[in-house]
Amino acid sequence: MQQKFQKIKTNFLLFLELQLLISLVICPMLIAWGLPISMMSIVGNLIFAQFLTVFIFLSALLFSSDILGIPNYFIAQALEWVTQIWHYLLSFGTADWLVGFPLWIFPISLIFAATGCFIYKIKMSQNYRILTLGILCLAIPTIHTIFQAQSALITVQQGLQKMHLIKARGKVYAFDCGALGARPSSLSWIEYTLIPTVIKAIGATHIDALILCKSNSRTAQAAKECMKCLPTGQLIEIHNKHETPKISST
Repeated sequence: MQQKFQKIKTNFLLFLELQLLISLVICPMLIAWGLPISMMSIVGNLIFAQFLTVFIFLSALLFSSDILGIPNYFIAQALEWVTQIWHYLLSFGTADWLVGFPLWIFPISLIFAATGCFIYKIKMSQNYRILTLGILCLAIPTIHTIFQAQSALITVQQGLQKMHLIKARGKVYAFDCGALGARPSSLSWIEYTLIPTVIKAIGATHIDALILCKSNSRTAQAAKECMKCLPTGQLIEIHNKHETPKISST
């Protein structure tokens, strides 16, 4: 029993060390691309690895029994249960787990990633390696929290139309001046231009208020797509200067 416990402990520490190292190494790449980082990645990978192992094992049994003509009702039922449990666990996922880091963090994360790799050149116990990697991983969001800009202004264009984003007192406001409705489909622009630009500029993974200052027939659908990709607190529509703004919460 003690040997089994020791084996589980050894495997867990090895998994934790590997996940911390991977998180540290890929962090500079995600920052450079303007992609968000999940705070639950290590926990998610730990759970996913077990489910993936069981899923592959049951799938192999189901496939083999099907070929050999062996009744496999219970195997198929077990596979269905595993799939349902996995989907249930995925339902707990939320955009609040995602964090973004502005581009000025990139050189710091690069130094930390190099440091994390360098410690393997030094004779160090596994516990100290895990502790060092953990400190380096936690140092990145800590530095961002302490030194992040409290105010910022950026402009993102789609064609000739613009969207202005203002960060003030920790809140992010987006003023769409026609950018969302500039093309028949703005989803690719939202995913590959708007979101990476916002993350790289101010490290924001959400918008507190989206204000539609200039709308056309495509703006409403584009705004819905934007709010799905970039969580938004309020949607404010301004049709013209003589109308009261229409405000809706999400």
